[in-house]
Amino acid sequence: MLDYKLPPQLDKDIDELESLIDKFKKGEVSAAELKARRVPFGVYEQRERDTYMVRVRAAAGCITPSRLEEVALLASKYGRGQIHLTTRQELQIHYVRLEDIVVIMRRLREIGLSSRGGGGNTVRNITAQEDAGVDPHEVFDVTPTAIVLTSRLLAEEDSWTLPRKFKIAFSGSKEDKGYATIADIGFIAAMRDGKKGFRVYAAGGMGAKSQEGALLFDFIEAQEVYPVVRAIKTLFWKYGNRKNKHAARLRFLWRNLGEENFRKRFQVEYDTLKTQKLPPLEISEIDNAGSQPRLPEKKADNQSDFELWKRRFVNPQKQEGLFIVIVPVHLGFIANDRVIKLARLLKPFGDNVVRMTKDQNFFIRNIREEYLAHMYENLKDIVEHFNRPLILDRILSCAGASTCQLGICLSRGAAQAAMKALTKSPGLDLDRLSGLKINISGCPNSCGQHLMADLGFFGKAARKGERLYPAYNVVAGAVVRDEGTKFAQKAGEVPSRDLPSLVKDFLELYLSKAGIYSGFSAYIQKEGFQDLKKICERYKEIPDFEKDKNYYFDWGASEAFSLAGRGSGECSAGLSDLIEVDLKNIRDTKEKLSILTRSKEDEEKRAQHLIQLIFYSARMLLISKAIEPRAEKDVYENFRKHFIGTGLVDIWFADVLKDAEEKRTRDLLAREKDAFGLAEKVLLLYENMDSAFNFQLPGQEKTGAGAKASSKVVKDFRGVACPMNFVKTKMELANLKSGEILEIWLDSGEPIENVPGSVREEGHIILEQKKTGDHWSIIIEKK
Repeated sequence: MLDYKLPPQLDKDIDELESLIDKFKKGEVSAAELKARRVPFGVYEQRERDTYMVRVRAAAGCITPSRLEEVALLASKYGRGQIHLTTRQELQIHYVRLEDIVVIMRRLREIGLSSRGGGGNTVRNITAQEDAGVDPHEVFDVTPTAIVLTSRLLAEEDSWTLPRKFKIAFSGSKEDKGYATIADIGFIAAMRDGKKGFRVYAAGGMGAKSQEGALLFDFIEAQEVYPVVRAIKTLFWKYGNRKNKHAARLRFLWRNLGEENFRKRFQVEYDTLKTQKLPPLEISEIDNAGSQPRLPEKKADNQSDFELWKRRFVNPQKQEGLFIVIVPVHLGFIANDRVIKLARLLKPFGDNVVRMTKDQNFFIRNIREEYLAHMYENLKDIVEHFNRPLILDRILSCAGASTCQLGICLSRGAAQAAMKALTKSPGLDLDRLSGLKINISGCPNSCGQHLMADLGFFGKAARKGERLYPAYNVVAGAVVRDEGTKFAQKAGEVPSRDLPSLVKDFLELYLSKAGIYSGFSAYIQKEGFQDLKKICERYKEIPDFEKDKNYYFDWGASEAFSLAGRGSGECSAGLSDLIEVDLKNIRDTKEKLSILTRSKEDEEKRAQHLIQLIFYSARMLLISKAIEPRAEKDVYENFRKHFIGTGLVDIWFADVLKDAEEKRTRDLLAREKDAFGLAEKVLLLYENMDSAFNFQLPGQEKTGAGAKASSKVVKDFRGVACPMNFVKTKMELANLKSGEILEIWLDSGEPIENVPGSVREEGHIILEQKKTGDHWSIIIEKK
């Protein structure tokens, strides 16, 4: 029951990725096209050139000791010395070469694991509280539901072509240990009339415009979990924003539609599913009875240290006589040889013995009291900093700028510096802080979950004079629970160099007042937040570079702080990025054709470029119909069916399409204008495509999620030369509210060639671009 089922098409998908990698090496496909395919497989490019990370899915954080050992062996052979535990309860292998990616995937497949859905616009790893099944306060064990739901969604093709990533979480009680209230869909276990079920939250998430989830259902029975997920996933697939990845998560659809409209559309999908005979989720309980391996009796060498270790890392389960053991992992990174030793230590205790936590540690379960000394003695050789206060290994950090393309600050370096500062503070009783969450993200993207922290930080670039320096926004006071979740609020800013001192100062102040309050949360709500703001003010100013250059170097950096090397992130990469690939292909091909002469010598080249132009034009928008062509003939067949056959593209383009398909070069040269016309028609369709990949036919009113009011501002910029026509356009857009419409009129030539592209670069949407008489009409939706 701990195994999710791998989808039957996985082998074929891996074969196709292997073929694409081979074509990339030969220069037959672009890096962008490869990225669009590999990222949904959980393969990310790292900052170090030609190295990749492979993320391994582990539903609800579950993995058997045997599989854990195999992942560590793969990391030893194809990675670099260690594996990484993520905040979504997965494993990552870093610094993998391109040629080894498929080898790793096939071995994962053999042992029942997959990286599919580890990145991109996909259904991501489904998470659950790590102590599900053993928590004394849970309503029931949510693990079986999370695993069976994983199996179902992995087998569905639309799980890999969503507008943006899609996260699902499970919690076993109102404490919401699984963060269900901040997921795209979150389930919190509940009982009603003796039946198991869930309270359901939707449209939560962290990052740009973070939002706590909204209660969608007060209660559903357990068998309704899949229909609810299926309905929301379909709603997201249909209406989610595919053109602007920065406003594409489910919470943006909730805002754009409005709560009432979102609920109505969800209900339509949900009611439709109820009329279908969906196979039920086959949920069976997981045994947490523990095992009695035949092991030699072992006593702790140091009884007082053993007792201290138990107080820090051992807790009783709800099953009498069984215990959980936390195995801390320093910042989520652990050497492969240590993982192998841990896996071999755990094998005698069965398969249901280890899970991964959201704070990047291992969670061992089902250990009988007589084996705790055995664990204690063996873990001495496995845990990097054995038996130090737990707070030091609950400081959570994302990868930061060391490997992440989007990272601004070296967050792991800052976390290590904070640990060092806490360790060196003699008056600080760190064991009194064991439950505190200190989370650090290297940028605003929340991979370090700073908004869920008691004390959190997220990286930024600050400036003094002409010099940049690394800094952090400081947040505090998160509350997580059913009907009460609240994100941490900003208290101030701190230079990266002073972050460790701020942490130490603030925790010392808290402990000096802790006797007054029931806990850290009560302290923050009463006076702690104001205390923190005052401490931030203390670190507001930094010295000039000449006086102390350390402030201008990040923790662990050998060069002065800079944003150089920061690239575009790959988290949102998906099949929709292929549209951008073909947009560029069309432009590049038109450019090549423009420099060729019409002489006999250039005829063959012109014909080949025309074939390419038609092929790219036919392929570009097929993803809007959920079509992934596997062969060239599929491109032409599907374009005829879904674009010419539906009237989106005029019937007379069928001939030039056939010329390209059959490589009739002489006929193509005679129909060159039609080839260019087809490309222009496709580009115009793209401009008129709404954020949900719907097209507006001539004379139709726009409907659905992309519908806009008919009223608009019209401005005549004919006769206005570049760049003043764009400047005037920007001024007009500045007067509009988000979502309002501006129509501008432009001359042919440079105005129509330059202004629409500049408008798009500003983030606005071109709804329509068409020639009317002697001028062009451009209809713009303000971002």
